[in-house]
This record gives sequence, structure tokens and C-alpha cells, in this order.
Amino acid sequence: MAQQRRSDQEWLAIFRQFENSSLTQREFCRRHDISTSTFFAKRRLLECGGGSQQSGFIRAEVVEQTTHYQVAKPIASNMTLSINDIELSIPQGTPASYVAELIGALSS
Repeated sequence: MAQQRRSDQEWLAIFRQFENSSLTQREFCRRHDISTSTFFAKRRLLECGGGSQQSGFIRAEVVEQTTHYQVAKPIASNMTLSINDIELSIPQGTPASYVAELIGALSS
């Protein structure tokens, strides 16, 4: 069989052509002058994502936007925030931007 270097895209087109045929893999390879061992190996490689340009990225979507803060040191004491009739205890060391965001949300 003739040695021919094919791109991943060409292999994917060959696999689609095989899937649309009613031939066995061996018969398909024989008719298209493709080594069965190369066909099997390349198919397995591309199915596992090894080298396929199509498997590099997937579509991602932000479902919820959440802000998380972690305190690196143990907390010694809490701050108390009083707004109207609400009293809120906040760990000391909480980022000022979070406190400002919280005050803005409570005053709305």
C-alpha cells in the first residue's frame, strides 16, 4: 500500500466516509488503499483526543457569577456593621471592596 501522509482533518473526513458506508473496516481500507493497522491506530488516537484539532477547546458558558474571599490568617475578632435595624458581624480582615459591595446591596 502506498504511504501517504494525511492531516487529522483528512482522517476525520475518511472516518466520516467509512461511517456512512456499509463496509467493514477491513473492506473499506482495502478499497481505499489504506493500511488497516494505520486506520485502527489513527482512529483510536483521534477518538481519544490525541492530536485532534477539534478536541482542543469546548464551548463554555458562565452560569453564575460568584465572588469568594478567603481569610489567610486566623480571625481574632469580628467587626459589627449596623444599618437601620440590621446588625451584621463581619470577620476582621474582610476585604474593604467586599464590605463596600455589601453596604451597597443592603442600602438598595
